[in-house]
Amino acid sequence: MEFRVKDLLQIASLKDAVVLSGHTYLNNIIKGATIMEAPDITDWLKGGELILTSLYPIRTFDKQEQRQFISRLAEKGVSALVIKNHRFVTEIPEPIVSAGEKFKLPIIQIPKEIPYVDVMYPVMGEILNNQVKKLQYYKEIHDRFTALSLADEGPEEIIATLELLIGNPVALFDRNFHCIASTLPSLAMFEIVEKIPYYNQTEEIKFPHYRQVVKYPELTGQKGYQIVVPVETINHIKTYLLIGEMNKPLEELDFIAVENAATALSLELVKQFAVAEVDKKFKNDLIGEIIEGKYQSKVTLYQNANLVGWDLERSFAVVLFKIIKNNEPLSPRVKNKRGISNQHEPMVNEVIHRYLPSEIIGNKSSQVIVLWKIKKNENELNWISRIKETANDIQELLKKQIGDIMIQVGIGSLANSIDEIPISYQKAKDALELGEILKGKEAVTAFSELGIFRLLCQFDDPTLLKPFIPSSLQKLLHYSQANKNDLIETLKTFLECNQNATKASQVLFIHHKTAIYRLDRIKEITGMNFEDPEEMLSVRVGLKIVDLLERENKTLLN
Repeated sequence: MEFRVKDLLQIASLKDAVVLSGHTYLNNIIKGATIMEAPDITDWLKGGELILTSLYPIRTFDKQEQRQFISRLAEKGVSALVIKNHRFVTEIPEPIVSAGEKFKLPIIQIPKEIPYVDVMYPVMGEILNNQVKKLQYYKEIHDRFTALSLADEGPEEIIATLELLIGNPVALFDRNFHCIASTLPSLAMFEIVEKIPYYNQTEEIKFPHYRQVVKYPELTGQKGYQIVVPVETINHIKTYLLIGEMNKPLEELDFIAVENAATALSLELVKQFAVAEVDKKFKNDLIGEIIEGKYQSKVTLYQNANLVGWDLERSFAVVLFKIIKNNEPLSPRVKNKRGISNQHEPMVNEVIHRYLPSEIIGNKSSQVIVLWKIKKNENELNWISRIKETANDIQELLKKQIGDIMIQVGIGSLANSIDEIPISYQKAKDALELGEILKGKEAVTAFSELGIFRLLCQFDDPTLLKPFIPSSLQKLLHYSQANKNDLIETLKTFLECNQNATKASQVLFIHHKTAIYRLDRIKEITGMNFEDPEEMLSVRVGLKIVDLLERENKTLLN
């Protein structure tokens, strides 16, 4: 579509023109034509000009000045220099010809009998015709993609239309570069070999983009070029339009189609976002009613659930996901003051929905709430194991994608009816709050695993738990020597290792004899009987109470 120097040579009036240098640069695009009237013409050039001259304005230039002049023309992006012999300049100087080759500028000689207008008029006519054709094509393509948007055809139809227009496969990826839709399955899987932020063959694209060299595993490692266009939507969230140049390189009209497709996709994704936000609010309100057990009537509840495709006539377990920053101090009893930041919430929800496409999911108080479907008569150990496995996968993926967060997961009890879901929700909250104390900051904890530690959930004021710290443990807490913390840590680890001193020493990275010595000192200080299971249970519970009080920043002892 562009008018190039090689096309100039096909004009009838230039049938006797001779290319003196720059033969390999005849693909230069001509954007306009002008006649050189003065030697300072380079001050007024914008690039892409075809310059016609008799060299009269520079007739006094020496060889060095002639080379510098050609160099300046090339720097300005001149397409070609057309020279007509004149009575004042009968022969084209050799320095100009050699400089043209050196600086990639075609030098063309035309007979002196050819008037400039016989060159200017055809060139400008071709350029104007091309501009008209481009405008007509732009309008046609714009109208076509606008019609798709108005018809609510969706992103799949937009990229399918783009593929027909440009003759190359097209795909759409989300911000994490997971494929949303593709016109060719093999385009969805590739390995990046090299990214090319700017590439001269795509300089006509006026919107942000980059090129990359990729390898396609499904095509036996075949390599190829791709053009990637970021499509920005709400809150600076990007998706990526990807064109694989598998069949042919993109040309100028293809770029027009790509630009219009990107605009149509942006509008479509904004529209989808707005609809999704309304849908999300409705679902969050509905799931809030379900887990709190606060709804006007079951009839209305089931009607609203049917509107969003939820089947509530089955068994569920409530599962809570809480996302916290790595460096955030934790306090299980402080509610609704931490959780998913606005920055990370979309990505967290996106990952959870990807792993759990058929579950009922909502958000409340900075937590992700999942009503996890449980199969009829499924063994409790089986469904808990199944939930834990998936939760661990979600944890790992989010840790890779968002390095500064951790995930805590609480699993409630089985709810065989809608009326039992609030109970499962409360137990999931208890499991979430106590899971960190018992298992650490990234615990995946089921309420049924808490055992006797469930009792800790029954006290709204943690200080009321202090009387349950056994006197023997109190003695160790009051021990004033410098090694008190080492003794407490050894006792915790000893109990967690089922009172196996050898295993405890390995966990603590200390010598076995050191562990035995510390345990003997604990006995001397506290009078504990490690052989008494009831006492050891009370000590273990006491240690968890101590952890809880310390996390609440409460004073352990008066």
